[in-house]
Amino acid sequence: MELPIKVVVIGGDAAGMSAASQIKRRIKSAEVVVLEKGIDVSYGACGMPYNIGYKGDIDDLVVLTAEDFKTKRGIDVRLLSEAVGVDTKSKKVFVKSLSSDREYELKYDKLFIGSGASASVPPIEGVDREGVFTLKILDDARKIKQFIEEKKPKKAVLIGGGFINLELAENFKRLGMDVVILEKLDDVLLNFDEGVSELVKEELKRNGVEIICGVNIEKIEDGLIVETDKGDFEADLVNIAAGVKPNTEFLKDGEIELEKGAIVVDRYFKTNVEDVYAGGDCALIYHRILDKNVYMPLGTNANKAGRIAGANMAGAREKFAGIVGTIIFKVFEKGIAKTGLSLKEAVDNSFDAFETTIEAPITAHGFHHQGKVSVRLVAEHGSGRLLGAQIFGDAEAVWRIDVVAAVLYANLTIKDVQGLDLAYSPPFAPVWDPILVCANQAIKKVKK
Repeated sequence: MELPIKVVVIGGDAAGMSAASQIKRRIKSAEVVVLEKGIDVSYGACGMPYNIGYKGDIDDLVVLTAEDFKTKRGIDVRLLSEAVGVDTKSKKVFVKSLSSDREYELKYDKLFIGSGASASVPPIEGVDREGVFTLKILDDARKIKQFIEEKKPKKAVLIGGGFINLELAENFKRLGMDVVILEKLDDVLLNFDEGVSELVKEELKRNGVEIICGVNIEKIEDGLIVETDKGDFEADLVNIAAGVKPNTEFLKDGEIELEKGAIVVDRYFKTNVEDVYAGGDCALIYHRILDKNVYMPLGTNANKAGRIAGANMAGAREKFAGIVGTIIFKVFEKGIAKTGLSLKEAVDNSFDAFETTIEAPITAHGFHHQGKVSVRLVAEHGSGRLLGAQIFGDAEAVWRIDVVAAVLYANLTIKDVQGLDLAYSPPFAPVWDPILVCANQAIKKVKK
């Protein structure tokens, strides 16, 4: 294969910088240009709610700066540089410099698109008022921190009941704010089972967070009055977290295949166009259990996609093993984790599935800290194949989700889980770990 002379990477966060770094490691002579629309690259976005709550320096979340990539890795990172179009026939990217308003073209031999996603903002009148935010990129967190420091808000209204706003709820409470969560749908965390959502809501309420579901927000008035069909809510600060949408508007010519706005890729992260690769929050990703591509914008997925795509752009032939959809987050003293499919997701995807739920201690009997976790396992009747799990409980114990993620990766059954040789020591786990307890109950339900 002829080695690429010039590689252009669109997007300077997890996927883009992983791809760029892989290419330079494998082909030191390659010219790699990264176009980043914003002012930051390579940062830990998942740490933003906690950085806000603990009053840390926002730059603590930056892993490497644009200058670091230039001097240490030889990657030409161009900040405030927006890709406004791609011509895949002539292999050109059209670029607009947001600092000078200048437009220019970049030729490429290979192209990686890691343009990420933007926060979805519902069509609510008043979302452009001062004090109304979204939290998606590092500069969003920077602006929220500055607003809190200057305005000292006492009341926060969070629109949307996903895990970003649930994490913000904890951290805004830590800063002394009264917090209300408004969710348009009938429940929070709809990709979790209802029982887990109820446990999360109980923990939020126990810590003074008000939650109202099934609410229609009509507008945000002067003075940050959030008007809804269930009353008006005063706020000093509003954050909207109502999902995300892939940043693919610049691919308007239709040459690169999209599905609901996300770029379609194969398991090598190749698009339908020769020499064009994509990954991260702007693209689909292969799901092992569903055996198809899904849209799941997570930092872990983006990093893996970028690394494998970069390797393949440099001449490798690495096939992505796939995800199982593992997520974990914290709300006050409790942890919430999920991997694989919920019961509803399994049934919706035509699995003959059932769910088993137990509550069990996380340490040995008589140990001074006798916390508990709730474990839910979803499996398939007949085969006993494990399809998913959810864990809720003491924050230091829900790491057990990684055990189940490995089981899903290996395509094992409930019987296999029952036989796992899991560690036992009174400070860490009882002799029968909660996962084993749940498996023991689940195996009784598997049809012969």
